[in-house]
Amino acid sequence: MTKMTIAPGETAVAPPAPPQQSLLQRVFRVQETGVVLVLVALVAVVGASHSRFVSVKSLTSLSQQAAFYGIIALGMVFLLAMREIDISVGGNYAVCTVVMAVWARDGMNPWLAAVLGIVLGTVLGAANGLLANFFKLPVIIISLGTFTAFGGIALVVSKSSPVGGQPTDNSFYRWLGTSYLDVPALVWLFVVACIILTFVFRATRFGFAVRAVGSNEEAARLTGYPIGRIRLQVTMLVGALCGISGAFTLAYFGAADPGVGNGFEISVIAAAIIGGTGLAGGAGTVPGALFGALIISTIAGGLIQFGVSADWSEFVTGAVIVGAVGFDAIVRRRGARS
Repeated sequence: MTKMTIAPGETAVAPPAPPQQSLLQRVFRVQETGVVLVLVALVAVVGASHSRFVSVKSLTSLSQQAAFYGIIALGMVFLLAMREIDISVGGNYAVCTVVMAVWARDGMNPWLAAVLGIVLGTVLGAANGLLANFFKLPVIIISLGTFTAFGGIALVVSKSSPVGGQPTDNSFYRWLGTSYLDVPALVWLFVVACIILTFVFRATRFGFAVRAVGSNEEAARLTGYPIGRIRLQVTMLVGALCGISGAFTLAYFGAADPGVGNGFEISVIAAAIIGGTGLAGGAGTVPGALFGALIISTIAGGLIQFGVSADWSEFVTGAVIVGAVGFDAIVRRRGARS
């Protein structure tokens, strides 16, 4: 500990005490606090007119709907923090879900099918990273092609038809497709995955490397960070999350449809952006993606409660994305001036 010397005639001045933080501020950062407040406001507004909307059953159902794409959004935060976007996640998710369903239907143990399906998702994610590194192109450009390719694979494997005939008496469907303490297993996974990935993003060398690359790729390269390897690892993480979400989807529905991932990429990217992860890179918030997914699900459910066509939910989600991106840009500009 260093001692502070005081010249004769001077008066020691104690350093200012750190500002007191509320419990919410200690748990969440500034961006996440704002997203939580927006979510609470949305639920309150809809619940004020439709009391059934705030019932435990309704809220757990909304949470489960959010978890299907929200789990993947947690990984998308890592990509966005690197200034990358993967728009093939819907196709990857569909391939994993359909392939697992086909394997289980044809006699493979569903648990083994799920593990291999997650491996498959990881491999498909790795394909995006490897191609991006080889051609020296952004992941979004590569995923423009793989988005269609993965969707085509799902159609071929399923023969363009839903895949049923699942051994639903197996423990895989009974354990992963059920609820614990009246909360679906998928929602529990969503929360646990959020906690783990928040730690990885904020408190590990890997998370720091991801943010460093997104802040200044050239500086990170000169410092010695293996840019290509980090990009590959992040795309593999996103692919693995596609497989995990697909496994829980199969367990819950007991069937798979090749079109199950249609539009998923929009919800995944929207959840991360609405949650506070900007497009400028170098920063992100994993808990924000969780709350962003819940906001999207709440908007869709709220519109239905007010008798508005579900088709409008995509319009509202898009408007919210524009608002979130615009707000982030304004905040960054003001921060640069100050």
